[in-house]
Parts: sequence; C-alpha cells; structure tokens
Amino acid sequence: MKTTKIFLLLILVLIFVKCKPEIGKVEDENQTENKVSEFKIPKNIDDNFNVFLSYFSKDSVFQVSRVKFPLKVMEVDENNMMETIEKTIEKQEYTKLDFEYPKDALTREFDRYTQKIKANGNKVTVEIRGVDNGICTDVYFEKVNGNWFLKSWNDTSN
Repeated sequence: MKTTKIFLLLILVLIFVKCKPEIGKVEDENQTENKVSEFKIPKNIDDNFNVFLSYFSKDSVFQVSRVKFPLKVMEVDENNMMETIEKTIEKQEYTKLDFEYPKDALTREFDRYTQKIKANGNKVTVEIRGVDNGICTDVYFEKVNGNWFLKSWNDTSN
C-alpha cells in the first residue's frame, strides 16, 4: 500500500512538472526569422569585408540573412572520395559557419590550418587550407546591391 502511494505521488509530481510553463524564451522553427540579432550590426558593415565576416561568424541570425538559399555547394562524394558532387542546402538544413580564425590555428596539435581572404572586386574567397591534414575549402562571398552574401563553397577536404 505504501509503495502504491509513493508511486501515485511520483506520477502526480511528474504530471505537474510536465505541465509547468517553461521559463524563458520558447522557440519554434518559424520564430527564427523574426528573432532579433544578438549583436548590434553596424550600418556600414558591408564597407569592410573583414568587419562583415566577423559579424557573420558571431551572429547566427545575421548569418542566415546573408546566405543565398538554396545554397549550392561542392563537396567530396562520401561514396567516391575521388569525386566531388554538388549539394543543395535549404535554409532549414543550414548550420552556422564560423570564420573567426583562432590564434592557435597553426600551433594546435590536430586540425591545424591557415585562412586567407582573397578579394577580387565584389567577390571574395576565404581559403581554408590544412597543414598536413587534408583540409581544403574555398568559401565564396559576393557583394550584391551593396551587401555581402555567402554564395557557395567548394570543400575538397579528405
């Protein structure tokens, strides 16, 4: 009898805990478009690509707003590592990218790499090259109507 009472009490507690409204912000997939950026984005952010890239890396809401979807990218074919295939990434499949170049990128034990920014007019390529590890990615940005956008990437890392 005592065990039954304890069991019923536990069930009631679980029911009340489950029904309790969550404290804080509850998000669903549709709210992401209406979210406010985490950082105050400067009005002249597109004047300097390095400033743009810094905010692009830090603020996921801003980043998604500056990606041309559907995003067509080239990546190594998982079934045949000698070939690349074109993939299309839709907005709901996209994951945030980070181009903040860490100070230890060349001195760390694993996944060492360099990152170079090559500008050519209204197009910029961010080249990411591994040091003795097979990392090789080019990320393409383009300035459209005065704003920088992620256009594509080519990842031939093995």
